[in-house]
Amino acid sequence: MALSDQDKKLLTGIFSASLKSPKGINQARFRADNEQFIPELDKLEILGYLERRNDLYSINPLALAYLAKENPDAQSIVQKCGLVFASLQGNYRDNLGGKISVPDIARNTGLSVDDVRAALRFIIQAPIWGSYSGEFIAPSEGILKYKSYKDILKEQEEWDKRRYAQPPKSREPLHIRPKYPVEQETLLSATSGKANWKAIESEFGINKKSFGIRIKFVTNPFKRIIIFRDVEQAFVLASLGFSKPAVILAGSVIEELLRLYLECKNISPISDNFDGYIRTCEQHGLLKDSVSRLSHSVRQFRNLVHLSVEENKKHTLSKATAIGAVSSIFTIANDF
Repeated sequence: MALSDQDKKLLTGIFSASLKSPKGINQARFRADNEQFIPELDKLEILGYLERRNDLYSINPLALAYLAKENPDAQSIVQKCGLVFASLQGNYRDNLGGKISVPDIARNTGLSVDDVRAALRFIIQAPIWGSYSGEFIAPSEGILKYKSYKDILKEQEEWDKRRYAQPPKSREPLHIRPKYPVEQETLLSATSGKANWKAIESEFGINKKSFGIRIKFVTNPFKRIIIFRDVEQAFVLASLGFSKPAVILAGSVIEELLRLYLECKNISPISDNFDGYIRTCEQHGLLKDSVSRLSHSVRQFRNLVHLSVEENKKHTLSKATAIGAVSSIFTIANDF
């Protein structure tokens, strides 16, 4: 996705402040100081550029990759990440997954302990670790997949382009060649389930069968049909540029999945609504922190179902946000 100048400014502000506060910056304070850009901050969260953990804001490797193209401090962090990555990769080759301490990494790389910790904040977000306790880290075999840390950032950027790219209007929806008038193309996209799920697999890397396995706790055959239908239709709506209904439908799917997941665990929710399901899952440790934040973000966007909330253009949902909401269904399903 192409970041706007305002998006970059917000991410740069958070990144620069986090250099002095390695764990992140106070998200409530930052949002209050930038209240006119709260919709943009919400968008950056749901699209995966901005992380919120324990009420702290920080940027993730994807945002770092984009900032490093222009920001010297971000370029410096990427360089340090490269040194730490190379040390960890060498440790894996020598010890096959054995733990190494932060001070040992500092000695191996010539960096300070604080610099190593700053680099690890980004490195540990890649799927290449066996364990990480804060003082010790053990890389997994996945670290051999990459030649350098820059390869990880490159992969993040390529993933981002595939996931959130907004094709020009002349490009047909769902990767179908333009053989029909617009009305017929739309009808085809709305009715051809096989073509739509093939497009979903191309866009998000998950097919109908694997998604079905992820939601095996949904045992009612009719409910499964409805969920498959609504996921497909949310994707079609997002692809065709109908952002608001796509987000509302995606949010409804996530809400129902969380409700059924709690039901299969025999856990009563705090309250019988989207927010109650999310908070109950959090209390019982059923969702990872990042997935809980993603669920909250989708819930906030879905609240735009109320026309009174959509007060101006800043509250109007973009196509990228809609596609991000659909993607969130699969991200959350992976945590079940």
